[in-house]
Amino acid sequence: MESLSQVSNDIAHALRTPLGRLRHKLETARLQIRSSPQGLAAVDAAIEETDTILDTFSALLRIAQIEAGTRKAGLKPLDLSALFERVIEAYAAAAEEEGKTLKANVETGLSAVGDRELLVEMAANLLDNAIRHTPAGADIELSLVRKGKKLIASIADNGPGIPAEDRERVFRRFYRLERSASIPGTGLGLALVAAVAELHGIELGAEDNAPGLRIRMIFDAFEPDELRTSTGYVMAINPGARPL
Repeated sequence: MESLSQVSNDIAHALRTPLGRLRHKLETARLQIRSSPQGLAAVDAAIEETDTILDTFSALLRIAQIEAGTRKAGLKPLDLSALFERVIEAYAAAAEEEGKTLKANVETGLSAVGDRELLVEMAANLLDNAIRHTPAGADIELSLVRKGKKLIASIADNGPGIPAEDRERVFRRFYRLERSASIPGTGLGLALVAAVAELHGIELGAEDNAPGLRIRMIFDAFEPDELRTSTGYVMAINPGARPL
C-alpha cells in the first residue's frame, strides 16, 4: 500500500508541470482567437478542465505531505477558540451570499496542540463543504466545548445529510455521493481533513444531525502548566502563561 501511495504521489508530481504548460498554451491560444466566440468558448472550457486537474494534483500532493508527517515539527500550543472564531468570520459572508446562516458556539480560552495552518485548512474545508452541500436557508453551526480533558468540536448543518453507510466513506480520496456529482470539487476536501486529523491525533467522525450532518472532532486539551516534549516542543511550567 505504501508503494502504491508513492506511485500516486510520483504521478501527481510528474503531471503537474506539463499540465501547467498546457494551461499556459491555452491562455496564449485564447488571446489569439478573440474574434471567434466559438473558439473562445472551447478554449475557456479546456482551461476550466485543466484547472480542475491541477487542483486535484495539488490536493493529492498536499495530502501526501501531511500523511508523511513532515509537519509534526510545527505542532505547538495554540488558542483553538480564537482559531475557530477567525475561520467563522472568514466564511460568514460566503454563507450569507448563499442564503445560509452560519452560527458559532465557541467557548473562549480553549487551547490544543497543533499546526495552525493545517487546523485552519481543516476547519475551512469543513465549512466550505457544509456551505456547498446544503440548500438555501440551511443553518450551519461550528461549536467548540470542553468536556474534561477533551475538546469537542463540530460542524453541523440541517441539510440533506449523508446515509449511514456512506459516513465513513466520505473521508476517502475521490469518494463522492451521487447527488454531489454536479457540484464542483475534487472529491479530496474531506480526505485532506482526515489527513490533518490523523497527524494531530484528532478523533474524527461523521454523524446524523437529525436532520443533516455533523462532523465531530475530538482534541486533547492543552493544559498551560504541562511540560511536553513528545511533539518536539518544550513549554516552561507557568500556570499564568497563555499558549501562543
